[in-house]
Amino acid sequence: MLAVRSANSHDNFNEQIRMDPFVLSLMPVSRAEESIMPRDEAHGTIISSDAWSLYISHALSTWNARSYEFAAILFTASAFPDTLLASSIRGLCNTVAALCLSSWIGTQIDQSHSRLRTLVVTISTNRASVILACLGWYLLVENNSNVLILHFTATTEHQFSLWLFALVICLGIFEKLSGIGNMICMERDWIPIFASASNDGLQHSFGLTHLNAVMRRIDLLCKLMAPLIISMVILVSSTTTGVVLVGLMSIVSWGVEVYCAGRVWISCRRLREPKEEVHALSSTTGDGSLRSRITQGSPVLDFCRKQWSQFSDYFSTDVWIPSLSLALLHLSVLSYSATFVTFCLNRGFSLLIVTIARALGSIVEVSSTFIVPFGVSYLATSKRDRDRTEDHQGLLESVDQEGVKEHSVGLARSGLWGLLLQLVTLAPVVIAIWYLTQQNPSADNSDLLSRILALASPFTSRPLAAIVMFAFLSLSRLGLWVFDLTTQEITQTEVQHDRRSSFAGTEMAFVSLFELSQWVLAAIVSRPEQFHWLALGSFTAVLCSTCMYAWWVRRQRGHLTHWDRLGKGCYSAKA
Repeated sequence: MLAVRSANSHDNFNEQIRMDPFVLSLMPVSRAEESIMPRDEAHGTIISSDAWSLYISHALSTWNARSYEFAAILFTASAFPDTLLASSIRGLCNTVAALCLSSWIGTQIDQSHSRLRTLVVTISTNRASVILACLGWYLLVENNSNVLILHFTATTEHQFSLWLFALVICLGIFEKLSGIGNMICMERDWIPIFASASNDGLQHSFGLTHLNAVMRRIDLLCKLMAPLIISMVILVSSTTTGVVLVGLMSIVSWGVEVYCAGRVWISCRRLREPKEEVHALSSTTGDGSLRSRITQGSPVLDFCRKQWSQFSDYFSTDVWIPSLSLALLHLSVLSYSATFVTFCLNRGFSLLIVTIARALGSIVEVSSTFIVPFGVSYLATSKRDRDRTEDHQGLLESVDQEGVKEHSVGLARSGLWGLLLQLVTLAPVVIAIWYLTQQNPSADNSDLLSRILALASPFTSRPLAAIVMFAFLSLSRLGLWVFDLTTQEITQTEVQHDRRSSFAGTEMAFVSLFELSQWVLAAIVSRPEQFHWLALGSFTAVLCSTCMYAWWVRRQRGHLTHWDRLGKGCYSAKA
């Protein structure tokens, strides 16, 4: 019976490929002919070239996203050099849009039947938005000497710039939201399915832990390299050249991204499977029927009701605490963010020193993607699980359930150690920042906490405080990304497969909320000599995140540490 069902399912997939010219256009003729030939379903469907196609598609998407994210800051500064208002408005609009619509985007991804078309829509929307936005940036950057509008009056020229900037902001919102959709598609839909399909064959090297680490490594490398290249191009040439470069990169990579995604989709049977239909939750009671009639004529109220339902679904899962703990970390300013860099420059540190420190932090971040697979395996309960370093089989029905449990324990432990590492390494950073802010003659040292920290401070010179601040801040990035990677896999495996994307969308909404809160707090506590209070508040947020996650781990496992084993280990060491 199963053989007949498998054969019928395979025929349906072949028929889908034959009837869809869009799919056939994504691959060479030889591959297309191979895909529609009967093949043994027991044979491994994932090969190394398929994984590389996945990596290339993700790398191009991430490279373009990171390039435009950084370049837009420089474009705004060049188009509006005398004010920070334009940059603030653009950032605020993007953050609010992500806060309001991330959850909805995740739900739409869950409800889409075709994984390929959903991913292609996010890629195409993102590329089109960037290309059109670059046209707008070109006009804005050249506005001071643009021959196209010299015949306008000054007032008309100003109005033209404002309307054009408003259009660029709208396109930036589309770019931001489509980027979120692309990330959710890849991380919460394609990667778990691709990892489970690789286990049909011999692919030990394409387990979920390994795939997550490689994809995050690509993201972090693009985060490091893209701003450097864009900065060098603008420094050597001009901002206009940078605008043209960003637009051309989107044009060139568009087709390659879609082609690589299509190859992966065609080669992976599970990705080709249509999603199960997700029915929206609705109440069958009289009250639910009345609520439906009340909100039927109000799209805004209906949208709010659906948003509330999505947040309720988020908190009904068993892993909302790790997810919220990760989102809470975005409230912290203790990273190489714009707020921290501004503080460093104000304290007299050169841009070269800050850039070197940020590069070292990026190197530490990339190193976390090599550490996590080993750490998860090592912290698993038994040696047998350690021998299966990356082969997370949680998505297969035939897997050894004991091995899955042990791997989950390894994930939980690794996440906790990552958070503890971040918390411990940020403590010297806060003390160093407090010391540096108190060196300012205008700083207020009258409060009790300032006097206590001044007496307890181990720093005797400004260079020592600076070295400690930059070194430990860079080291804290290791703990952050260890926690990020392990929490991502926990949510990938523990959330119901037809709710993963909506869960990720709600998580992104909380990320945007805390990022917006960070900017609001920075605007309130805006004086550089007050930055130590932001640092202390950020440390408190990391502490709260650690306590939340530790409580969740204890609730899941019944304990945090094997004190009996620790005692035996200490006794053995003394012996």
